[in-house]
Amino acid sequence: MILFRYLAKEIYTALLAVTLVLVLVFLSNQIVHYLSYAASGKIAASVVLRLIALQLPYLLGLMMPIGLFFGILLALGRLYIDGEMTVLFACGMSGGQLLRKVFVISTVVVMLIAMLTMWVNPVIAARKDRLVSTDAPENALLQTLIPGRFMTSSDGRRVFYVEDVGRDHLEANDLFIAEMPSDDDADKAWTVVSARSGHQSTNLNTGAQFIVAKEGYRYQGVPGQKDFVIVKFSKYGAKVDQVTPTIVRLQEDAKPTAELWHSNERDDIAELQWRISIPLVALVFIFLGVPLSRVRPRQGRYVQLLPAIIICMVYVNLLFMARAWLERGLLPAWFGLWWVHVIFAAIAFVLYKRRHGLRIRRVRKK
Repeated sequence: MILFRYLAKEIYTALLAVTLVLVLVFLSNQIVHYLSYAASGKIAASVVLRLIALQLPYLLGLMMPIGLFFGILLALGRLYIDGEMTVLFACGMSGGQLLRKVFVISTVVVMLIAMLTMWVNPVIAARKDRLVSTDAPENALLQTLIPGRFMTSSDGRRVFYVEDVGRDHLEANDLFIAEMPSDDDADKAWTVVSARSGHQSTNLNTGAQFIVAKEGYRYQGVPGQKDFVIVKFSKYGAKVDQVTPTIVRLQEDAKPTAELWHSNERDDIAELQWRISIPLVALVFIFLGVPLSRVRPRQGRYVQLLPAIIICMVYVNLLFMARAWLERGLLPAWFGLWWVHVIFAAIAFVLYKRRHGLRIRRVRKK
């Protein structure tokens, strides 16, 4: 029991450290993407933090198998380098016993990965789609405006500019709105509104969206002609054509696992096999990590990392390729992604037999 707790502490410590580093690296990449979307007006700045928060459990589900793999390598590798594993083997512990202990310790992590990928992440993906598609449409125009930059509406007929926006994105200062004529407008007159401030308002009866400008001027006329109509106003409402997005169907990554299980579409089958594959990867990594962690004291603590990185990269890339082939119809559904796991499970079996199995047989002969 003392040995079990000691191994668990070493593996979990290394697992948390590796997973934290991987999550921070990939999360920083996602933050850059979300900030670029917010800067271009594709999403509201107010939803960026929520999108980042929703990305955390998704990345945890993907990075924890890799973190578990390298956690086992680093934890057991240190025991080999410090001679502790030699003492354990001299006291009668076999390679099979070591593998069983590591497997039991890692079972909690595998169950957590399965829960994240099978149930939690689909809910998060659906919520993220709603944030991007419904929580930041044209009815949140001031949320997407960037001070000091000209922004175009989704229909391309309006140009907005604000010099400054309040911290709550409800009030704008030095507002400029230019609206081009519609195709059925006979006189082809442009409308330009310049105001000291403005805010967004909604008609409770019709649900129409308006930009309410205060203390400014309205210019209307055809460019190149002199007959412009100039109106000074204390309050002016410019209607914003609202396009309410409708989600035709959920994306595959946002569908519940039970729905994917009963679907016959190739994309759904590929998504289901991908979700099952992530905890399977963690299981295979357990059987790969134990034999790969065995090093000689003079070889150095990190000598096993190079082959481990190569195996990890090939494993993950083959899974991505197999999923793409399955979605394109190049692989049958029964073959799917399973062949990748079989290959690396066989590699793990061969490595284990070479590094632990032979030793066990020699001990029994004595």
